[in-house]
Amino acid sequence: MKFGKHAWKKTAAAFLAVALLFALILPGTYPSAAAAGAGTSIVLDGRAIDGAQPLVVKGTTMVPIRVVSQQLGYDVNWNKAAGRITIGSAVSPLVLTLGSLTASSGGGDVALQQAPFVQADTTYVPLRFVGSQLGLGVKWEQASQTVYLETQLERPSTPPVPAAPPTSPAVPSAPPFVPAVPAQPAVDPAPASLASIDGISFSDNRLTISAASAVTPTSTVLSGPDRIVVDLPGSYFGSGLLQNGPLKLGQVATLPIGNSSAVKQVRYSLYSDNPSTVRVVLDLNRAVGYNLYTQGSLVIVDLNDGGAAPPIGTNGKKVVVIDPGHGDQDSGGIGITGVKEKHMVLEVGLKVAALLKQDPRIDLIMTRSDDTFIPLDGRAKIANDAGADVFLSIHGNAASPSAVGTETFYADSARSKLLSDTIQRHVQAATGFRDRGSKQANYVVIRKTNMPAALLEIGFLTNSEEEKLMVQEDFQQKVAEAIVAGLKEYLGLN
Repeated sequence: MKFGKHAWKKTAAAFLAVALLFALILPGTYPSAAAAGAGTSIVLDGRAIDGAQPLVVKGTTMVPIRVVSQQLGYDVNWNKAAGRITIGSAVSPLVLTLGSLTASSGGGDVALQQAPFVQADTTYVPLRFVGSQLGLGVKWEQASQTVYLETQLERPSTPPVPAAPPTSPAVPSAPPFVPAVPAQPAVDPAPASLASIDGISFSDNRLTISAASAVTPTSTVLSGPDRIVVDLPGSYFGSGLLQNGPLKLGQVATLPIGNSSAVKQVRYSLYSDNPSTVRVVLDLNRAVGYNLYTQGSLVIVDLNDGGAAPPIGTNGKKVVVIDPGHGDQDSGGIGITGVKEKHMVLEVGLKVAALLKQDPRIDLIMTRSDDTFIPLDGRAKIANDAGADVFLSIHGNAASPSAVGTETFYADSARSKLLSDTIQRHVQAATGFRDRGSKQANYVVIRKTNMPAALLEIGFLTNSEEEKLMVQEDFQQKVAEAIVAGLKEYLGLN
């Protein structure tokens, strides 16, 4: 997950600076704390930070932020009499009080697991708070005893620019997927008139291509072997989709498909750079009918019905988007035994999908159904463009080994708190883990969705007992059933 230099950075930087201000002005008392472990290190954006160690206070990992505050600019208003710091603009300030378990932001009051405190001229804050409120990526890796901080969490989205797509080049009757031409650098930077392709996923026999702005796709059916070719004139690959570097003209990337009787794999490439055209090919196991349509800036190839199927949600069904977090190069949290969050949450997500597909009143969309990476903005955009009724992102938590419990987050209280509360109640009862509650947080995927949205943290992979359960099939099935029960209760489909 990567963040560009947006307005949030000033707030994040300002918050980090509070540590320094606290240390200089308020060297007061602090709770009993224990070192996180001998040899514990802090890595900020890939660079080791020297001079301080994390602490564990009542099961909460606290990270020193004075050492990083000096690297970022900030605006701070200090009220000495009240012991209160106001950070950022007057429109959406972040307010903290030394020793208080409550902070406030533009989204309302936020409960902290552990209050900020000062020890030896260093101010410590909870990792969870830093991550959820300010967009910092915070991960604890048990094996190496390392706390990873990442300031670049959200990729800058391509501004939606109305494009007049050029005419698609003609497709020969049976050409190879990509013409045999010498590899050339992809166009960089991309012209403003082009649409960025930010996500490609396949779920429930439906290919979904997410673009930053509207595109006009063309399609062709070819045989020998059977395949469906989709061209997207006036488009290019967004940086979030190609994490391992740009695709040069003539190079092909592959999306493996493991759960379709009709589709063997999905391939995509920069087919042409004049005009810039992205090509996506579905390699088929057999000839099938399909329906190609657009919905907002989504391009959908639906193999479930060879006729003119109505767009998702226009048939009176409830549209549910399930988002298994992370994927591909983004493994998420790492468990005690090396379990990767991306795999565990995908297994749960697929079980949820299998249950939802059994209900004819629901149209299901999966942001990913395999080990694919979708940018954070792209996940929210898939749900927004589909006009979804609910969005649920599924995750596994990571912190100190003593941290335990199930928790669910929402961004907008008026729109999403009831959904978050309902999911938390059902899933916590199923896990039997400590009830950490339903809380407000500013995670990108639930902040940028236009419908009720929640982010579920099933349990802590960094806790040996919870990790042991979360990788078990029967436990995952129980959690999936609880998620579905919560969704149906919220949607009134019981």
